[in-house]
Amino acid sequence: MNNEYVLSPANELILIKDMTDIIDFKSINTEFNKLKFINNQFNEVSFGLNFFDNTIFENTKKLLEVECKNYLNDCYHIQGMYEDIIITNSWGNKTKPKQSHHAHMHPFSVVSGVIYLDNNIDNLNLSFILENRGATIPYFMDQDKEAKMSLKSILETSGHDLKINNNLKNHVILFLSNLRHYVTPTPNNSLPRKSISFNTFWKGMIGQKDNPLGCISFDQLSVLPEHKI
Repeated sequence: MNNEYVLSPANELILIKDMTDIIDFKSINTEFNKLKFINNQFNEVSFGLNFFDNTIFENTKKLLEVECKNYLNDCYHIQGMYEDIIITNSWGNKTKPKQSHHAHMHPFSVVSGVIYLDNNIDNLNLSFILENRGATIPYFMDQDKEAKMSLKSILETSGHDLKINNNLKNHVILFLSNLRHYVTPTPNNSLPRKSISFNTFWKGMIGQKDNPLGCISFDQLSVLPEHKI
């Protein structure tokens, strides 16, 4: 499997990248094991939402922000339309046997990400809801059609060999935050699925540089999370 690749199911661009040699997973796993978890709707999330604000992750946080910026620039070609993008919140997830996660998106975020910590086949249970964005004519026909695809099915459809990638251990998954996603129930005999998730938002000016009245500054904006992956 390549170190980095972009999948494009239904024109939704999802980036998958192996971060093994880029960020310090030993420290991440050590701090993850110290987290206190509370009940989410159908799984568990860490009590705090600032995992990567720990001073030992200062460099890791910057590297992940660069990955988000590269994702936006390379996939959506919007370089020059914003100053920067920063991680606003980050947290641990733990999904035990029979647990799942409801369908949701992150309305107060630009790019969302998840990092898998273990060689766990249930990492591939992350699924995306690919909505029909086609023509709405004739208007009286039902347009509420959508496809639901898991990482497993997307990777298989794209021709990737799932046996050689350690079930995405130490990989980061990046996608636009308005893409709805969920996690299907884990099997009864599975190990807990462990991951770190994060959201992002703009920093500085965003908009067309040649249209200053169309630019908005987000420097003083406080962004609070409402949904967890």
